[in-house]
Amino acid sequence: MRLSLYYDVVCPYSYLESRAVEAAEDAGLVDVQWLPFELRPAPRPLLAPRGDHLRTDWTDNVYRYAQARGVEIHLPRFQPRSTLPLSACLWADDLGYLRAFKRELYEAFFCEGENISTDAQIARAAERAGLDADAAVAAAYDPAGLARIAAIHVDAVAAGVQGVPTIVSADARTHWGLGGVERLLAGEPLVPRS
Repeated sequence: MRLSLYYDVVCPYSYLESRAVEAAEDAGLVDVQWLPFELRPAPRPLLAPRGDHLRTDWTDNVYRYAQARGVEIHLPRFQPRSTLPLSACLWADDLGYLRAFKRELYEAFFCEGENISTDAQIARAAERAGLDADAAVAAAYDPAGLARIAAIHVDAVAAGVQGVPTIVSADARTHWGLGGVERLLAGEPLVPRS
């Protein structure tokens, strides 16, 4: 079953959902096109790292979902733009290393409290994923990669994507939030973001 999954490396729900989607991918149940979707592209304001919105959402939802899935996760100290790490993700995907690179970014951000928008953290994630650190940083700033990020965002919005994680099925149905791959595989209705 073919599907597209829109994700952002600074979204805790993308981090949690990626594990379920990767498991379905490993089992041969789905063929996934991973598409980066920047939640807050410039000039949209970033969330306050210690603001009420984040504290409430993490307390009420994120920690509960993570615990149910056995995933370590912590409220990040930073709320950076994800433009550069997502551009590097496109490069890693072209090399066949997206999963490993994305996993390193997620763990640096959500487990180690690092600011993954910095050159040093992009390089570190690349090294840990078995990639060239300097090439990863160069890819983060590559104008072609940055243009691809913007184009993917425009296409996603046109397809009805408003947030992440969002699954788009082969027949253009969308599911926003957690549990999309399970619902799709079970033949249950998907839940688009309204």
